[in-house]
Amino acid sequence: MAHQTHYEVHVKQNGRWEIHARHSSSEKELAIEEAKSMDAMKHIQSVKVIQEIFDPDEGLSKEYNVYTPGEPRRGPKKSSSKAPALQAKEAQEAAAEAEEEESRGGSKNKKKGSKRSINQILLRMSGIIVFSLIVAAMFTWFTSMVMAESSIGENAKSNILFIVFLLVFVVGSIPMAMVFLGKED
Repeated sequence: MAHQTHYEVHVKQNGRWEIHARHSSSEKELAIEEAKSMDAMKHIQSVKVIQEIFDPDEGLSKEYNVYTPGEPRRGPKKSSSKAPALQAKEAQEAAAEAEEEESRGGSKNKKKGSKRSINQILLRMSGIIVFSLIVAAMFTWFTSMVMAESSIGENAKSNILFIVFLLVFVVGSIPMAMVFLGKED
């Protein structure tokens, strides 16, 4: 399978590197021109263009510094004499560094990942639903006991009990969901 290549324009602001833009493999010159225009801005400390080559067969990504102002351009090396195991180790180290940097503050543009797992969310939702069902069933039973001796028709009674059940279930479950699922721990 072919390698997937794209170019990223990185800018350094307030001591942190951030991805400013991504360009396809055919837009190398456009990425370099954008980096040059960004370098002229006063609030930008530094700029560079990175070529990222992803090999889907091996699952490895390689990055090369294509452009940095004031330095000659460097493209990817034609061949690598390193063993694949060593390259994989370097890739893991680079990934660990990137993860560490992201945990220290990372990019402002990247969305923060959820701290909760899917299992934890499903467990909380199940608890909310079960508790709301029990409370709604109790209120419905109590209402049926009050209405037992009334002169209301059976069809009307069942409609009233259904509405009571739905209202109590919704009124009970929504606030609990907001409390237990709203804020991340």
